[in-house]
Amino acid sequence: MDKDATIIKHMIEHIKNALNAQKRFGADYNIFISDRDYFNSVCMSLLQIGELANHLTDEFIAIHTDIPWRNIIGLRNVVVHGYGQIDTEIVWTTLTDDLPGLYKKCKKIIEKFR
Repeated sequence: MDKDATIIKHMIEHIKNALNAQKRFGADYNIFISDRDYFNSVCMSLLQIGELANHLTDEFIAIHTDIPWRNIIGLRNVVVHGYGQIDTEIVWTTLTDDLPGLYKKCKKIIEKFR
């Protein structure tokens, strides 16, 4: 399996970690913003996803333009550096709206490598 496929496999694991945190803690925004363990767990997963995306080859990114790689990497930078404060609504929206779709797209990509 090539480098990009390995990275996508690791991304899938971190996406699952974030989605599992949501299953464990609940799909309630108020719980998300008040429970630091929940919030930090999701942020750590997003950090890892963005870090991995940053190591994909330019060729791979050019082929898979349906995935917002710059946004994924940009959110990683916000989580790592804080830039004052992490916007909980953006993290929540990423968790609830974006990660399920990213999971499906990454799974499709991996299927092509089999």
